[in-house]
Amino acid sequence: MTKKPHFKAMLTYLPTEDGGIATPVSSGFRSVIRFPFDQQEFIANQTFLDTDLAFPGDILSADILVLDAKDVLGKIYEGIDFELLINSNTIGSGVITQIYQ
Repeated sequence: MTKKPHFKAMLTYLPTEDGGIATPVSSGFRSVIRFPFDQQEFIANQTFLDTDLAFPGDILSADILVLDAKDVLGKIYEGIDFELLINSNTIGSGVITQIYQ
């Protein structure tokens, strides 16, 4: 059974010198996301739409699947922003551009 993504987002990865990733990441990359409405963190799988790799400083579109999403799905909406984190360090940000039903 394949799980469907919850939403599409425009992701912005910080450059390495600003605390972003040091090496490229592949489509399917998992990071933590945090929305501004609380400090709860969610593990999210990112499937890049136009490329297979994301480099430091890249801006790209991705389908996002939030693991254990029941606590977040009723609170998110198109246009809401979120942080991308690894080990509590911000590596980028995102904005939801489309929510899938």
